[in-house]
Amino acid sequence: MRPIRHLAILPLLALLVACTGMPTTEDDLTDTAIPRLLGPDETLVEVQTGGAEPLRLEGRIDGYAGPAYAIRSAPGERLEITLESASSNVYFNVHDAADGSATAVFRGEFEGRTATLTATAPTVWLIRPFQPRASARRGERIDFSIRITRNG
Repeated sequence: MRPIRHLAILPLLALLVACTGMPTTEDDLTDTAIPRLLGPDETLVEVQTGGAEPLRLEGRIDGYAGPAYAIRSAPGERLEITLESASSNVYFNVHDAADGSATAVFRGEFEGRTATLTATAPTVWLIRPFQPRASARRGERIDFSIRITRNG
């Protein structure tokens, strides 16, 4: 009976080992958490911003392929992210790279074209523009721009 008791502990040990590998700094987030969130056809673009001037990113979604933007925020910093496109068939999700659940903190398909986010700790936000699966399967191309305003 003793070996069975030890086997029962194995899942707990595996969980403990997995948790110790969690990212703890912003640099770790860029190296480990974000690639797990990206789809196979997404290209990561790290956004470098300076000052309080609004930033405008231009991009294109081609079928399933498109950019995903990583942007860092300091604690207390507020970002307003707005998607602009001639097409009504483009959306974006925003993820907190530190959240291991991969759940979007903003889902544009349901919440609209503007996200307002406030970082409670040093944060890397991942902005993922996309089009619905039906149009992606048809290989449709959609041009868009994303405006990012910082208010910290």
